[in-house]
Amino acid sequence: MPRVHQAIGLTMTKRARRVDTTLLIAFAQFVIIVLLLSGVSAEYQSNRYMQEWIAQNAWPVGYLLNGYLASTLVGIAIGGGFLLLQRWRSTGDLGKK
Repeated sequence: MPRVHQAIGLTMTKRARRVDTTLLIAFAQFVIIVLLLSGVSAEYQSNRYMQEWIAQNAWPVGYLLNGYLASTLVGIAIGGGFLLLQRWRSTGDLGKK
């Protein structure tokens, strides 16, 4: 019977690693998107011609680029980073016991 429990534990460990890797990749993609959005938002705020063009041709986008969305997503990314770090540290502690 112990071999069965070891095999189940091994399967769960591989599955947990796969989920952790997937979460890390998804978080990295989110951070890259937030950085790109922040860059476009900063350009929008400093470029008067871009503001006028967006106001005439795509006015709802102007609301998204005014800085509120980018700063909110940066805050979410920082909070998510702390949560991932906490999860990583807690699963590391469980593996040591």
